[in-house]
Amino acid sequence: MKSNSEPNQNEMEWNSILRNEDEAGNPRLLLANWLYWSRQNRPGAEDSRLFGEPAWDMVLDLYIHQAKGRPTSITGACIGSHAPATTALRYIDLLCEMGWVEKIPDDNDRRRSLLALTAKAKDDMNSYLDRLLDRLRQMAPNLFSPPQT
Repeated sequence: MKSNSEPNQNEMEWNSILRNEDEAGNPRLLLANWLYWSRQNRPGAEDSRLFGEPAWDMVLDLYIHQAKGRPTSITGACIGSHAPATTALRYIDLLCEMGWVEKIPDDNDRRRSLLALTAKAKDDMNSYLDRLLDRLRQMAPNLFSPPQT
C-alpha cells in the first residue's frame, strides 16, 4: 500500500514543471503550464463531455511548446487537446480559420505539417497571461515574494 507521504503522479508532474529552468524566469510560461496541468487534474476531467475544451487545451499546449522552442505536429496538437482525433482535427481547422493557429510545412518531413500560434494569438495569450499574473499579484502579493528565512 502506498503511503500518503509519497507524491502521486500528478504531484510528480507538477514538481517537474516547477523544477524546469526554462520556466523559472518566465512567469507567463509557468502560468500557462499550470493552467494546462490544472485542467487535466480537475475532478471529472477524465470525461471530456463534461469539462472538455479541446481548442483551449490546444492553444495552451501550443503556447507552452512555442515558448520552449519545441515544434508541435498536428498529431501532437490532437493529443494535447485531450479529445478524440476527429474532434481535435475539426478544432484545428476552426482555429486556423479564426486566425489563432497556422499550419507550417515540416522541413524535415514534407508529409506532415506543424502547428503554431499566429503572432496575434501569441500576443493575445501574452496579454491574457499578464492580466492573470497582475490579478494574482493583487490578490496574493506574498505569493511572488521571496520566502522568508
